[in-house]
Amino acid sequence: MKINHQIYIKAPSEKVYKTLTTAEGWNAWFTDHTVLYMDENGGGKINLCWSNYGSKKENIKDGGAILAAVPNKSFIFQWSPGENPTTVQFELRPYKDGTLLLLDESGYASSPKDISACIGCAVGWGEALALLKIFIEYGIICKEDYRF
Repeated sequence: MKINHQIYIKAPSEKVYKTLTTAEGWNAWFTDHTVLYMDENGGGKINLCWSNYGSKKENIKDGGAILAAVPNKSFIFQWSPGENPTTVQFELRPYKDGTLLLLDESGYASSPKDISACIGCAVGWGEALALLKIFIEYGIICKEDYRF
């Protein structure tokens, strides 16, 4: 199973890339206490953290290895929203006056836990990319608004 999304962001790829490859960037549009370390070769580690998330007000931590980071072109990492690690790839392409951001997530198995995680992430990534667009284009931080 694979998740695919794309969104147009009216901003240069440098700005989108910086938002995706820094803890400050993630914490501005999606998470609360993410920690991200990248080495000079584009590897590293990402720990995504959410506090009081969703209707159950859960504290969630997930993350894994950063597999590749090519400045202004791509950012690839692993995490484990189900029972198996998945790979999330952001690809940035110049388009019109901005950036076309493509997201692919792969690695889900056919187990009930992975299928449930895949469905949740398919919806979640769509919402998250909209939040990313609003943040980058307008500087609006609205992640609190979607925590019902």
